[in-house]
Parts: sequence; structure tokens; C-alpha cells
Amino acid sequence: MLEEMKMKKQIIIIAVISIFTLSCTGFFDLRDRENIENLGEKGPDGQVISTTHVWFDNSNNVFPVDVFSSFDRTYKVNTAIIQPNQKTSNISWLPTRENEDFIFYLTFYLPIEGLNIPFIPQSWGSTSVNIPFNKTTKIQIYDLINTVSENAILIDDVCIIIENNFASAVQFNRGSIVLYPDNHKGVMTLNPGLKGLYIVPPANITITATYTIMPNPQTMHNLPSPQITSLAAGNVYIITINASGQPVFKESYPLTMSRFK
Repeated sequence: MLEEMKMKKQIIIIAVISIFTLSCTGFFDLRDRENIENLGEKGPDGQVISTTHVWFDNSNNVFPVDVFSSFDRTYKVNTAIIQPNQKTSNISWLPTRENEDFIFYLTFYLPIEGLNIPFIPQSWGSTSVNIPFNKTTKIQIYDLINTVSENAILIDDVCIIIENNFASAVQFNRGSIVLYPDNHKGVMTLNPGLKGLYIVPPANITITATYTIMPNPQTMHNLPSPQITSLAAGNVYIITINASGQPVFKESYPLTMSRFK
């Protein structure tokens, strides 16, 4: 009798463990989980063997792209930018429920003057996919150049690109505020030989004295005039700082997909 009771107790424990294991693998909802865990079985060395993967196919797209697992684009999926016409290797991921999709958020990069301008399309800024357990899922990146209208303005803000050909670092200001280059995070000045990307709000009023360029603490220049007196939404303005420290207007244009065709 005692032996029979021990056997029944073992069966109950095994059943409970089995139910817990199933609930933690095939039916685990990861939608709000950012710390990705492998759910695969363990190998002989005790390491987890991932059984569920995703990979991203950017082979039909001519722009670099970053993939994120959160709407605010805080958590990157890929360790490096996925280059044009490239594919990623398999990335370990958690499966979704059978009737649910996981949303990946995309940031494309538009190459201008050797710099990458981040671009999030309103209608194509994310992609949803069901990720089956124990399978490898391909995720296709949009063919952006043939998806977005070629004459549509791509950005709401204004991009100012400054190329510093002066012997010293230069500083770009809006009023009394120092603007940091978006492509050189945490850097207040633009060193010689570098290009700085500054993304600023549009200004349809005269901004002659609003923005200033300082090649040194004693010298302050306005933006080149009359070429730049206002900042139109969706436009790119390119300025070079010459060997004398003077800002020189190079060109400006609306940023549309037609520039990349």
C-alpha cells in the first residue's frame, strides 16, 4: 500500500511538471517581453538549443534598414544595420500564439551626401508576422523605392547638412541653444573634415538671425543669404564651411523618392 501511494505521488508530480512545461513553451505570449529567451530544449552540455528563429530579407530593397521590437524603437532586433540587398542570419526568437502576430518596427535610412537620414514611412513603418514554434520564419522587408510615391515629401522636418572644411571645429546654434549633430551623438561641435546632419523643425518665417554657425568663439555667421531665408518642411539644405570659416550655400531640394531612382 505504501509503495502504491509513492507511485501515485510521482505520477502526479510528473503530470504537474508536464503541464507547466507546455504552458511555458508553445503558448507563452511574448508581446511585451523585451528580454528575449530561448525556449528550445537543452543539449548535452546544458546549453539551450534554440528551436524558433526569424530572419530578415532585405534583398529587394535598396536602402539600409534597422529592425526594432518596440514602437519607440528602443530595442533593436539586429545587431547591425541590414544593408541593401542583404539577408540576416537566423535570429533566436520566441514563438507567438497561432492566431497572433508579432510586430516588428522598421527604420529605413536614406543616403544623402554620404550620410544616412532616418526615415519611417507612415504606412510601411512596421511589419506583422506569425512566428510558429520550432520553425524558422522569413520576414520580407518592403521594396521601399517601388512602394512610396516618387513625388511624395518623405520627411516632415528639415535636414541641414554641414560639411566642415575649416581648420577648426564649428558649432551650429539655434538662438542661444547649441545643436548637436544627429549623426554624432553627444558631440557639441563638428570637427574638421566631418559632415554633420542636423534635423530641425520647419520655419516658414524669416530665420536669418535664428540659426548661426560659429567657426570659433569670437566669430558668428548667419546661414547663407539670400539662398536660405526660411526652412521648408521636407527639404534638405547643404552648406559647406570653407577654409576661411565662412558658410557657403551648396544646394537645397525637397527630399522625395525620385532622388533615388
